[in-house]
Amino acid sequence: MNNKWTSVIAVILPGILAVPAYAADTGSELASQPALSEQDYTKLKQKLIYLNQQIKLQQQTINQMAQQVLKQEALSRQDNTANVAATTQPSEPQSAQASVERQSQQSTQPAVIANTSDRKKAPDRARSTDDVLQEAHNVFSRKFTIEPSFTYSYYSRKDLILRGFLALDAIFLGNLNLDRIRTNTTRFDLTTRYTLNERWQFELSLPYLYRWTQYDSVGEGNSSQRYETAKISGGQIGDVSGAVYYRIITESVDWPDVVWNFRLRAPTGKDPFGILLETSDTGNLTYPTEMATGSGVWGVSTGFSLAKTFDPAIVFFNFNYGASFAESFDDLSGSAGLSPGEIDLGNYLDYSVGLAFAVSERMSLSMSFNQRFYTKTKQRPEGGEWDKIPRTDTNTASLGIGATLALSPNLSMVTSIGAGLTEDSPDYQISLRFPYRF
Repeated sequence: MNNKWTSVIAVILPGILAVPAYAADTGSELASQPALSEQDYTKLKQKLIYLNQQIKLQQQTINQMAQQVLKQEALSRQDNTANVAATTQPSEPQSAQASVERQSQQSTQPAVIANTSDRKKAPDRARSTDDVLQEAHNVFSRKFTIEPSFTYSYYSRKDLILRGFLALDAIFLGNLNLDRIRTNTTRFDLTTRYTLNERWQFELSLPYLYRWTQYDSVGEGNSSQRYETAKISGGQIGDVSGAVYYRIITESVDWPDVVWNFRLRAPTGKDPFGILLETSDTGNLTYPTEMATGSGVWGVSTGFSLAKTFDPAIVFFNFNYGASFAESFDDLSGSAGLSPGEIDLGNYLDYSVGLAFAVSERMSLSMSFNQRFYTKTKQRPEGGEWDKIPRTDTNTASLGIGATLALSPNLSMVTSIGAGLTEDSPDYQISLRFPYRF
């Protein structure tokens, strides 16, 4: 310890030790005297006040000295550490004064540093909300994920077909047919995702589709009470797709998580062109002989997705634009013979918005709204001009709710139920996903 502090302690310490001794002498004198006069009482009171003040001053002095001693010892330890580092790893010499100044600056600005780091750090999410966010946005904290999924959708549509003409603007002469189509689609997907780093992620999806469709038409035997029915079913691999995701902005207190995506779809499924059509004996019902499981053309899509955490909820938004490439086929019609030509399925624009709410670390709830607009499909016979096919521009929209449950440290179950809001949308859809992360 420094000689300066040793001398100061040597001066103060006797005074501290003298206080209890003086108090003991005063107490013995008081005990020997049975009673005090008014004058002695006043003097004794003044002495007591004086001693109390001295004790407070001495305590303040002791505290100041202790702080100075601790500060001096801290500086000594810091100098020793700097000397050891300088001997083991040669670097530019730093003076003790610069080290003290740097330490002083750090101690005077802790709140600013903490505030800056807090604003840069993304809010923590529950694992269950990450599972939901992976489906609607992206999660870059998982190195490798395998996700088998099962989706069932039901679609029903009724068409009133008029074959004839109006007479006198009020009387219809001809046939009226009420056709109904009911389609049950079961889809199995195996999706794998690999995260290269906190910016890049790659995805590959392999689908398998099985469809069962029933066609009904009123008018069997020219009776309005009887239906002609045809049932078609079949399954095959669908269109394989791959995607690349790039995180543009990492979520912070002020900014949402922004991810750009690009997806490529390959025509690996059974295309719907050239499938033969079969007609019932009465000619009242026409239906295909096979089920299509793919689009038959290459397609690409790109877009952005945003997600923002408002603990314990997450709000997300997606916007995508997709396009299909025109392809040539040996047969575009389902009638006998070949009708070669080109087909262009058109483009689409879609968006979705949703909310995920963490009930606990292992369970969360979500709801979303999705809408997609398709342009008309165009076809061009060989040697002809492009012609738009009526009623191929569609508008699909659905409202979905779901729940996520963590089954184990690596396995989760994501469920969702969607209800169609337009005529072109499936009536309802049920989905089960089981992401397993490594």
